[in-house]
Amino acid sequence: MRTDLWDQFDGLVGPSPRLMATVTAHNADVTSSLVTYDGAQMRAIGILGSTVPYNVWVRDGRVVEAAPNLALIEVVL
Repeated sequence: MRTDLWDQFDGLVGPSPRLMATVTAHNADVTSSLVTYDGAQMRAIGILGSTVPYNVWVRDGRVVEAAPNLALIEVVL
């Protein structure tokens, strides 16, 4: 049984977050150009083959899977 509280918390959070981004282009080096909801641009390894633009989930610099094409709303409390 683990006794270190930080190790237990790290197990819940995981090593890296899953981000949603919009694919803006497919590149010849098998990467995708992406834009996040806050406007940040990045490249990730992987192409899903859908018609651009479409939403994807990205983790650790890799396109993981397609994400729903729904309107994104940010709620600030």
